[in-house]
Amino acid sequence: MATEKKYAEESLKTKRAREKLKKQFNELETRITPEALKEKTVEIHRWIARHAHHRVVLKNKNISLFDENQNAAKLSQRISGIAKGLESDIKSWTASLEKPSMEAIGKIMTAKKSEPTSN
Repeated sequence: MATEKKYAEESLKTKRAREKLKKQFNELETRITPEALKEKTVEIHRWIARHAHHRVVLKNKNISLFDENQNAAKLSQRISGIAKGLESDIKSWTASLEKPSMEAIGKIMTAKKSEPTSN
């Protein structure tokens, strides 16, 4: 027995939007013709030819997809700032671990005093 799921009926706004999209897709499909594709191909070739002077000749260059970070990109200013902030936070954190402040020692002492003793 196949049970069909019942959905709420589409609103008038949704139906209109669906019809509008169908109409737009149909118009696009009618514009995609073999002639239009040939014209676009010619246009792309012309663009490539027009910008050929910007191209870099790669015949004499060795290119690899991954160079194991031998030529890593420079860090942005934002990332450099974050790295410096983290570095200073780590330095202050390690310094506080090495030499606890009087406030930290006081907190530890009060915590030990308030712990219940078991006999």
